[in-house]
Amino acid sequence: MTNLKQDIQRSTALQKSRSATKALSATARKLRFSTSNRSKLYEAAGLRPRMADRAFRWAKIFLTLFVLILPNTFAVTYYCFIASDQYQSEARFVVRTSAPAIGKDQLGKITGLPSAKIVQDTQIVTNFVHSRAILEALEQQIGVRDRFIVKDTDFLARLKSDATYEEFLDYWDSMVKTSVSPSSGIITVTARAFSAADAQDILTAVIAASERTINQLSDRIWKDVIATSKANLDRASEKLRDVRERVATQQNKTGVLTIEGSSSMLSNLMTTLQKEKIELEQSYTVQLESVSKTAPQMRVLAREIQSKQAQIDGLQRQIAGPNQSAEQNLANVSAELSSLQFEVQLAEQQFAASVRSFEQVQFISKQQLMYLDSFLEPSLPDEARYPRRTFWVSIIALASVAAWLLSIGALAIIRNKLAE
Repeated sequence: MTNLKQDIQRSTALQKSRSATKALSATARKLRFSTSNRSKLYEAAGLRPRMADRAFRWAKIFLTLFVLILPNTFAVTYYCFIASDQYQSEARFVVRTSAPAIGKDQLGKITGLPSAKIVQDTQIVTNFVHSRAILEALEQQIGVRDRFIVKDTDFLARLKSDATYEEFLDYWDSMVKTSVSPSSGIITVTARAFSAADAQDILTAVIAASERTINQLSDRIWKDVIATSKANLDRASEKLRDVRERVATQQNKTGVLTIEGSSSMLSNLMTTLQKEKIELEQSYTVQLESVSKTAPQMRVLAREIQSKQAQIDGLQRQIAGPNQSAEQNLANVSAELSSLQFEVQLAEQQFAASVRSFEQVQFISKQQLMYLDSFLEPSLPDEARYPRRTFWVSIIALASVAAWLLSIGALAIIRNKLAE
């Protein structure tokens, strides 16, 4: 009986020993292969957690809170309950040139503006839209700053009331966008605001200010063109006046107003003298048959015939006599006057061309040559397109989950490295 009792006690002790051995083995395996719950196993085994385990546990809590929970909470709270509606107006236009008075080729000759300037003006418009100059212009015209400082809107979306122009320009770039089609040159401009009317008003003012700017850029060119045309006109006028004065001086010096008139007058006078001479010669011949040459009347007729011949010779020398001076020689006078009158014709043609050019330039300079031809006027939006709440909440959720998983994985890798 005693032996049986002892056998039972030994069997019970052996079973307890085996159970304890199995429990210790299981605990050792868990401590060896598991790192995620090592602190709990230490506590279960009656061991005190190490400082590194506590640090990794707090790091995991920190990452979960600040990388996963807070971003998603902020995104849902802001986009669903705080973010203000933003309305977007859109316009599309192209830069065109207009030459109402003269053709494009003549416009290029007068102003020196090539057709490629339209491409340059397109780039000027897009750069001007994102410049401080347009903010200053719109501030005077429509008070654009107040359109973005709206007290009822959320603090993240509205412009700060004390924003500098540099900060305002950064904010403006986020609210106004431009794009240019390389193939067609179409400019697309979009403007966002906290009301549909403000978005449309801002975009309308942007187009008007841009159109004024590209026309103002040509003011200096037109001033130079007008000054050049005026100088050419003054030179042509001075030259014409000088040539006409030389003609008048020559006419006063020679006493010949026109070659045609003087020639006609001398020819008529010579014809008359020749006719009178012939009549005297005929009378002399008839009287010679009955009267001697030495008779007084015959000597008078002879002197009259010689006088007429002397007058005829004088007239011939006035017309083209080789021994006469230029003042008395009609042929020489004719050459000089013809040369001067040719200069007068050239000066008159040049003066007329200068007058036409100056009048055209003056007329064109007063016209608007560059236009922003809008085929899609600034629209009045019916509904708010921004902020895109579902899109941004989803993006932030996916990004935060991905960042949290990567952070936890990196933390686990670091912990395993330190445990080796």
